[in-house]
Amino acid sequence: MRKLCDMKFDFEKFYQAVNAKREERAASWRQVAREIGIGKSTLARMSQNKRPDADGLAALSFWAQLNPADFVFVEPAPTQAAAFRTDSQPSV
Repeated sequence: MRKLCDMKFDFEKFYQAVNAKREERAASWRQVAREIGIGKSTLARMSQNKRPDADGLAALSFWAQLNPADFVFVEPAPTQAAAFRTDSQPSV
């Protein structure tokens, strides 16, 4: 069983998927903000790779008909050798 800390949300892919839906619907970001009830500034920050709050993420997911869980990935666990590696020389 993986720990939750090993999981990451791929925000960039999520943003790309929302943007694809926006383009498919021929909507401006201003129209999207108006439709889902979030500020234009939230969408502008997202374009700068800044994450929305949970309410914004939920609203965008609903609007774009995306499942946020589809954008979660598990980071590979470090190998045992890497986990025990140090920069110091062993003492003799």
